[in-house]
Amino acid sequence: MGEILSQEEIDALLRALSSGAAEAERIKEGVKPEVRLKVYDFRRPEKFSKDQIRTFHMIFSTFARLGATNLAGFLRSRLQIDLVSVDQLTYDEFVRSVPSPTFVCVFSIPPLEGRCVLQMSLDVVFSMIDRLLGGVGAPPGNLRPLTEIENRIMLEVVERLMSALKEAWANIYQIDPRVENLESNLEFVQIVSGNDMVVLFSFEVEVGERSGVMTICIPYIVVEPIAQKLSASLWFASRKSYDARAQENIRHWLQRVRLPVWVKLGEARIRLRELLALEVGDVLLLDRRVHEPLEIYVGKRVKMRGLPGRSGRRLAVKVTEYVEEEGQ
Repeated sequence: MGEILSQEEIDALLRALSSGAAEAERIKEGVKPEVRLKVYDFRRPEKFSKDQIRTFHMIFSTFARLGATNLAGFLRSRLQIDLVSVDQLTYDEFVRSVPSPTFVCVFSIPPLEGRCVLQMSLDVVFSMIDRLLGGVGAPPGNLRPLTEIENRIMLEVVERLMSALKEAWANIYQIDPRVENLESNLEFVQIVSGNDMVVLFSFEVEVGERSGVMTICIPYIVVEPIAQKLSASLWFASRKSYDARAQENIRHWLQRVRLPVWVKLGEARIRLRELLALEVGDVLLLDRRVHEPLEIYVGKRVKMRGLPGRSGRRLAVKVTEYVEEEGQ
């Protein structure tokens, strides 16, 4: 049990605290502040914050959706791309995690400097090639490096993925992805030093009944100049303005679309023997009166009604009313 202070000692202590001669923290004996420790690996420093990783997740989830849509029509097959994870690791760790042989596409994203890597498992690659050549999408039993012709076919696939990547980044930064070269062994591709940090996006790709892995590796030094723009708030703010521009662009082009417009004068029902007996100069009686409005079609739908007449040397129809359809 601690020593009991007398009243005089208590009064002296209070006077010392009031005058500032003694600090309150110094009288807390035996109380140690709580220390919180966090393990940090200096060999693998994290370059991106949680908010930036969250923004990456939104960008590449959009890329997966757009890429699947583009390739499904191109391959004429069911295709699904799902973002599985977003990781930070060294480039050397990424290289060691990829099997060989594989399919590797080295690409750049101007105006950002540096190169990135898109890697795809050969199961998926050969399934795509087989689909494009008229097959059912079955890969060969022995996976091997692609031939020059097969690389040329896959270049068409990669170009569509680059287009999806450009559109996915549009809310954050305008990039122009360009394919640099295609390889079959990632060990021969040195886009940065082995100790440099990269952000790795892993996807699961399903082509018909086949599935495999696709990864995109982007070095930190490539996106470092725009790291401040990688925020979720900027993503949503840019998305609103981008959607407005997209809608205006769609509206502009829709207004330039040409549509067939035609007028139905009427109908007549006759017997087969009357049809066979028709000659030039015969008159067919239609089911409409002379002053009855005619139906004006836009495409296959009745949109207006009007009266027949003449404008200069041409036949014409004067619109008298619009036809309202249910739900419009």
